[in-house]
Amino acid sequence: MVYAVTSLHVGVGRSGGVVDLPIQRDPMGFPVVFSSSFKGALKQFCALRLGAAIDDNSGRINCSDDRSRVCCCLLGGEGDATEAASLLGLSDLYPLAIPVPSLDRGYIYLTSKYLIDAITDLFQAVGYDDGVKWLKSLLDGVKNPAGEATVGIDLRVPLIKPSQSNLLSTLRSLGPMAGKLDEGIAVEVDDTKAVIEIERGIIKYTRNKIDYNKGTVSRHALWTEEYLPHGTILAGVAFFNVPRKNKYCGDGVCDEGCAMKVFNAFMSDNEFYMNVGGKETIGRGIVKVRLLR
Repeated sequence: MVYAVTSLHVGVGRSGGVVDLPIQRDPMGFPVVFSSSFKGALKQFCALRLGAAIDDNSGRINCSDDRSRVCCCLLGGEGDATEAASLLGLSDLYPLAIPVPSLDRGYIYLTSKYLIDAITDLFQAVGYDDGVKWLKSLLDGVKNPAGEATVGIDLRVPLIKPSQSNLLSTLRSLGPMAGKLDEGIAVEVDDTKAVIEIERGIIKYTRNKIDYNKGTVSRHALWTEEYLPHGTILAGVAFFNVPRKNKYCGDGVCDEGCAMKVFNAFMSDNEFYMNVGGKETIGRGIVKVRLLR
């Protein structure tokens, strides 16, 4: 699970729309963090945690340095995928719950059938049965909701009281905002409405560049960025691609036991903080990662 401690911008570059720097979305229009973006951030975090050598010119990990071998074994080499393929596979991260403004509740966590189904598919793929059961209980709860929540000032969405489970306990403990889950989760089963409702929570932030000699905004230097709001909870899965040969893992083929040994050398605990996406110099992109198992 990934919890946005600050607002989160994992972008797709410039667009021709109203927003110059949009966040990543899947083809249906739902926010997502693509696995390639998260994996790149995880690799940089690995380098920082283990004191791996960084190439001064490219800013990439210098895999030939002994301190870098764990990162390049687990997450792949730099430009040499045929000889140093990644042992660790990662899925895209889908929002499980997004905080959105609410007229009657201040803010409320919102999800949708599409997002629940997407995460259920991931949990089933790795055999996380407790997670699958809890997600299905959210959809079942729509048949007899605890009430309704207002998204924004006018959109009414069924409010579901989530059933008690180890997963819910984990989600509540991710951060102070996540305690709002106890009030319920707004579950939109009509996905044609869900994209519009989720947009109520997406931050659109207009920035500019100042010409300090004149004390005015520089010409052609006004742009708009998007952010997932802080408190957003995302879910994804990781898995080993083994057996696999990777020259940074040692001689021969690395099997599951080998991969677990390398993983433990990198990850000594099940919770850590890292930066994902851009704008980290202005305090964006800090996330807490919690490994469920």
